[in-house]
Amino acid sequence: MIRKRAFWLVLVGLLLLGVGYTAVSPTHALQTAPTAVVSTGALNVRSGPGVQYGVVAVVYSGQTVTLLGRNAASSWVKVQLAGGQQGWVNAALLTAGVAVGSLAVLDAAAPAATAVVTTGALNVRSGPGVQYGAVAVVYSGQTVALLGRNGDGSWVKAQLAGGQQGWVNAALLTANVAVSTLAVLDTSSTPIAVTGIVNTSYLNVRSGPDVAYAEIAVLSGGQQLPLAGRNGSGSWVVVRLPDGRQGWVNASLLILSADVSYLAVVVAPAQPTPPAAQPTAVIATGALNVRSGPGIGYASVATVGNGQVVTLLGRSAAAPAWVKVQLASGVQGWINAAYAQLSVAASSLPVVAGPPALETAVVNTGAANVRGGPGLGYAPVAVVYRGQVVNLLGRNGDGSWVKVQLVNGQQGWINTSLLQLSVGVGSLSVTA
Repeated sequence: MIRKRAFWLVLVGLLLLGVGYTAVSPTHALQTAPTAVVSTGALNVRSGPGVQYGVVAVVYSGQTVTLLGRNAASSWVKVQLAGGQQGWVNAALLTAGVAVGSLAVLDAAAPAATAVVTTGALNVRSGPGVQYGAVAVVYSGQTVALLGRNGDGSWVKAQLAGGQQGWVNAALLTANVAVSTLAVLDTSSTPIAVTGIVNTSYLNVRSGPDVAYAEIAVLSGGQQLPLAGRNGSGSWVVVRLPDGRQGWVNASLLILSADVSYLAVVVAPAQPTPPAAQPTAVIATGALNVRSGPGIGYASVATVGNGQVVTLLGRSAAAPAWVKVQLASGVQGWINAAYAQLSVAASSLPVVAGPPALETAVVNTGAANVRGGPGLGYAPVAVVYRGQVVNLLGRNGDGSWVKVQLVNGQQGWINTSLLQLSVGVGSLSVTA
């Protein structure tokens, strides 16, 4: 009985031990890497912990990244993307599964020297200066890698996103490092020839560097020409024309491939003496006839009014009171100088030959009809009065009628007996 009871006690003990026993497998479970979820629309992944580092990838809201470490300030974390690419992101733009401060502090490589373009469009040139040709253009906001600088740091050598290299003006960049810390590079190369593109609809080419020089050619907008020199101030440059000639153009009307200071100074030809100002006269009467010759016997070709200014061209030797003038319209003729205020003495004007002198006649009757033809059968076209002077233009066959011109230019016929002629009627030509 005792042996049987002992058996049951042992059995119960074994059962109790079996209930409390848990089998432990010799497994080495891997610790899960911490992760974070992107909490902004788009997040740049950079090559280092800061915005001065280049962008290597972009992740978007809701994407999960693996956390590898942090910078000392815990403001940036190093992450691994789903594809295996690694980089740094701003910790404030993630929702992390662990405290960022619990991550290991990682060393960041020194940032690559880069710069951001700060002007609208920037030429990338083959050498450190505007005398070198443009090989590419970069635009505001674009980032370039900095490879080195010239001696004074005014130009830096850059590498574009596509791998192309060239030089840009350092003043038009915002660099992430001091330009003076960049290596000085060998800048020896041959600059290209300076050229200019016409930047206006048309451009006059002149014999010298001023508008006072004669025009020798005209260039069209968009034409590109080689430049051969400049004046001392650089305001005018010498261009080589397609036909081999050279001339001067206003530098401000060209787009230059290099700064004008790279052109040699050329001695300009002597500036032409400007023509002396023409003397003038102001009309000093209500209305004054401008005639075809120096005298009232000549026809009126125009009328000028009080205060009008005319240009003086000369004077008549035979009729000193008459001067030849040119109106603003370009019409030329003669006026009586007594009715104008001259800017110079009439005697100082050059003598100008007038038209051949016309033979005249004086009306010697109270009133004489001027008719449309040589006879009473022709209708009157005007009336002249005693003492009036008319120009003689010709006669009919027997000389009984003469053709005349009145002071207003009108022509017609008058009976010869009503006139006192300055010449014999027979000397006049027969006029049809």
